[in-house]
Amino acid sequence: MSITSLTFFLLVFITCLIYFVIPQKYRFISLLGSSLFFLFYDNFNLTTVIYVLIILLTSYFSSLLIYKYKDTKKSKLFMLIGVFLILGILIYLKYSNFILLTIQNIFNFFGSNITFNPVTRPSTIGLSYYSLIMIGYVMDVYRGLCLPQKNILKCALFMAYFPILPSGPFIRYNDNAESLYEGHNFSFSNLYLGLIRILWGLFKILVISERLAQIVNTSFNNPDNFSGLLMFLGALLFPLQLYTNFSGSIDLIMGVSKILGINLPENFTSPFFSPTITEFWRNWHITLGSYLKDYIFYPLMKSSFMQKLGQFTKKHFGKTASKKITLYLSMFIMWTLIGIWHGGAYTYIIGSGILQFIYMLFEDLLSPVATKVNNKLGINSESKIYRAYQILRTYLLFSFAMIFFRATSLSNAFTIIQNIFTTSHNMQITSLGLSVANLIILLIALLILFIIDKISIKNDILEKIKNSSIELKIVILGIFILTILTFGMYGIGFNASDFIYSRI
Repeated sequence: MSITSLTFFLLVFITCLIYFVIPQKYRFISLLGSSLFFLFYDNFNLTTVIYVLIILLTSYFSSLLIYKYKDTKKSKLFMLIGVFLILGILIYLKYSNFILLTIQNIFNFFGSNITFNPVTRPSTIGLSYYSLIMIGYVMDVYRGLCLPQKNILKCALFMAYFPILPSGPFIRYNDNAESLYEGHNFSFSNLYLGLIRILWGLFKILVISERLAQIVNTSFNNPDNFSGLLMFLGALLFPLQLYTNFSGSIDLIMGVSKILGINLPENFTSPFFSPTITEFWRNWHITLGSYLKDYIFYPLMKSSFMQKLGQFTKKHFGKTASKKITLYLSMFIMWTLIGIWHGGAYTYIIGSGILQFIYMLFEDLLSPVATKVNNKLGINSESKIYRAYQILRTYLLFSFAMIFFRATSLSNAFTIIQNIFTTSHNMQITSLGLSVANLIILLIALLILFIIDKISIKNDILEKIKNSSIELKIVILGIFILTILTFGMYGIGFNASDFIYSRI
């Protein structure tokens, strides 16, 4: 089910109606019912239900046993059983074909002509999200950060709260579970702010992302027909399409939750104003980065292997080099896993994983050199011009990496890169699929987006709207609705539901 479809909004309306009418202590059940309906709407079959139940029951019983045997070796055993069983199901359902393809490529590299037939696996929406959420829950119980949930229905709601299934954000039991369970009362303020957030998300998706998709899809899907500046433009605009599609979906999700009185963690904070790739990822898909740091990066850094490696490298290369080696190795593993999480393909591993690691590695290694060069040349690194240069550099680096993310294969990615540096006689921008009128609308909409993002860095815009007069609130709501209805793209083949991250 698409989160921009009428079916989804009808589900939200019915959910809210039931939620605010039934007794407070049972309201979480209405959320659970809607979540199960959403989860199985497009793919209801016995096999899928069984896998979802296995993940739920594994999380539920392993967390209870972890707590029962806390401070004993059995506690760690049940934690490992829970984590590896959930992880095993995730790998089996999502990465079977990728693993077979990798094994096949390794054998073929050494001269063995082996071919594996692709296998069909059942899929459920949000598998990567709810699997990792429940792994985090099991680990948090083991670490003593939260108590196990004894009500299996509440545990199921935490696992499958329906708005977050397609795109996140990642939630933590200790921070977000009670908000799902406590049963909030209806509030006109929450309703208004939720609607504004939903409309802002629809503006990003329907007015901006769908127009950008015309250009991006035309150029990326036909790389042999485009080269030079037009191919470069397609590559340059894909990060904006991804951002407006992804963050717009998050806005919609946050808005629905706000109406219900449920607060979720923010997932974006104006990433395209970041001067470095490191800072960019602090502002992009924030909850994923936070999750992986807590459950992969820091445990890796503290692992016995890294400790022994640190001691070995300290003895042979010195204390400073030792710290860098263990840091970079942990970063490499984490970013490779980020790439794999985004999808079972080499393009994802390179685009959203390894290249991001390489960028951060060189940022760290070259930072002292850059400081010395700037001082030598008398460049003020605090000036607005220099910061603008840093922001542009970061955007270009990210755009290059996203060529691999968007490409259908590695060879396709290299073809696109080659075509960017090829002279083209076709310089008509309208050949990329948008009319002049739509290009003007797109430019104005992007300008509005950047202004709002820039203002939101230091200001809580929703809080300011909340404290404004009733007349201004009505005007803002009316402008949003009119703009989306007038300039939103709904044509033949339109499918705003094709959320880029929903394939995760």
